[in-house]
Amino acid sequence: MLKPGKTFNLSKSSKRILAQFTDAHARGQWKRMMIDAELSAAIVPKTSKKERPGGNYNTTSNSATAVE
Repeated sequence: MLKPGKTFNLSKSSKRILAQFTDAHARGQWKRMMIDAELSAAIVPKTSKKERPGGNYNTTSNSATAVE
C-alpha cells in the first residue's frame, strides 16, 4: 500500500464530491479510496528501450536516425 507524502494534494474533483458526504465513516472510506487511486495512477511502469516508442535508434553515427 502506498502512503501519501508531505506534498500530496487530493484532486479538486475528489474534494468536491467529498464535501457532499454527511456520514463521517463513509466519508473516511471514500477519501482513503480516492487517495489510493490517485497514488496508484501516478506510478509509471518501467519499460525497456526495446518497448519504448521510437526507442530503436542507431547511435554509431553523429546523428541519431531511426533503424527500420
